[in-house]
Amino acid sequence: MPDGSPSLKSVERSFRILEFIRDNEPVSLTRVSESLDVPKSTMHRHLSTLVSAGYLVREDGIYRLSFEFLSYANRIQLRDPAYPMIKRKVRDLAEESEEFVQFSTDEEDRLVYLFKETGRNGLFSRSDARTFRPLHSTAGGKAILSTWPREAVETYIDRSELEGITENTITDPDALFDELDLVRDRGYAVNNEETVEGLGALSVPIENTDDGVVGALGISGPVNRVGSGNEEYAELLLDAKKEVELNIRLL
Repeated sequence: MPDGSPSLKSVERSFRILEFIRDNEPVSLTRVSESLDVPKSTMHRHLSTLVSAGYLVREDGIYRLSFEFLSYANRIQLRDPAYPMIKRKVRDLAEESEEFVQFSTDEEDRLVYLFKETGRNGLFSRSDARTFRPLHSTAGGKAILSTWPREAVETYIDRSELEGITENTITDPDALFDELDLVRDRGYAVNNEETVEGLGALSVPIENTDDGVVGALGISGPVNRVGSGNEEYAELLLDAKKEVELNIRLL
């Protein structure tokens, strides 16, 4: 089937519709139609098909995603046999640190958040599995990059062009390599307001001797509480890293 065929264009449009509803739900037919510049009659057919397939729910003329997507998310979170154990450790760390704790992994040069827990004093975060951050702008991303060979990091730099998110984001290749050397030396990465002003984070890479890096385990919070000088949180993460990696080897 040629790439420009109507069938493929229809599939592409369906994904655009789902993405729009995901980011804006609940929405009406009129809003989706006008926002995506698709005639109402055509949009109605797409929406009706997605409702029939179980991917959308229509209530009083308003559309939202169905719980069908939870099955996909749950499947991804169980893809690696280590994930359930890591999820428990995220919860334990949030209770112990009383901060916001997350486990993330990389996909297509971006950091994806898989698990998160908010401790008693933790900042509320809307970061979820659909939240993507450039690797070089986050503690978790830099923790992951620190496990890559230099050639892979150079390729990442070429692709990402080290986009700046805040004035503190590392945008110079030499500075990034120096930062990754520091991560390897001390065992953890630091985010010094490089993604969000006022937000700091510490993160450690979680590695599997057979498959390389699994992801990154991190603690986030106000930069005055969670920063490079917080040895208590750094030790918590380094101890958690040892425990998680040992459990991975025993799986």
